[in-house]
Amino acid sequence: MAEEQRVYLDDIYANEQCQGSVFRAVVMMAQEARFVNKQATQGYITLTKKPTTIAMYKFKEGKLSISEKKAGDQFENEAVAAAEPEMTSENVAQVSAAADDAFGV
Repeated sequence: MAEEQRVYLDDIYANEQCQGSVFRAVVMMAQEARFVNKQATQGYITLTKKPTTIAMYKFKEGKLSISEKKAGDQFENEAVAAAEPEMTSENVAQVSAAADDAFGV
């Protein structure tokens, strides 16, 4: 059984989605493990194995994929992040007051 819980380089090289990249393979499995863990903590699924083990099984079966971000997407995300003000001790009171007003508190 311990043998089933391992992902070998041959598994990575054979996977078309990660294109033979160990980094991509790790990212794919980590994202899936986070997703599985989130589903379990929200009560949608009951785990019988660890999220990382489930992610490794899915990777080995070829059931995981990775989506590429385009350069424009990254630029848009950076622009949105730059437009949003950071929460500092000075503006926390203002934000709290605005939230209280919005909810009628």
